[in-house]
Amino acid sequence: MLQGMHGTIVCGVTDSAESRDAAQLAAALATRLGLRLVLAHVVAGADTTGSDGRVGAEQMLEAIEHAIGDEAETRLVHGNLVDGLAGIAAEEGADVIVLGSRPRGARGRQLRCALACELEAVQSVPVLIAPPATRERSRQRLTLAEAAAKR
Repeated sequence: MLQGMHGTIVCGVTDSAESRDAAQLAAALATRLGLRLVLAHVVAGADTTGSDGRVGAEQMLEAIEHAIGDEAETRLVHGNLVDGLAGIAAEEGADVIVLGSRPRGARGRQLRCALACELEAVQSVPVLIAPPATRERSRQRLTLAEAAAKR
């Protein structure tokens, strides 16, 4: 384990391709570093909508968890996105928060993630912005790292 790490990565997820890519990267990091992974989703507003919104969010979390290998824990809260993720990170003792982002710019080489800036303002935990489409690259890197470790 890395020096100074307590062992938890919190990955903020939504039902988007960028979020699934971030979860894949977070899972690869957690596996490689031997850290615990918590997938976190914040449903906007108070929990007054009944179970429909919560059930959909739980199903989305389960689908992402299954896609990355069922090694993650999940957390679901209602409220403001920034406060919800910051709260989960604090409760879980997160060492890093992983978020997805969308490409922007003429060649798609810049990343956009306003949420990361807002989280950094209220949370002392580093925020890692996963570039889009990291899934295949993460898989390739892990395979190469595992092959090198076996030698």
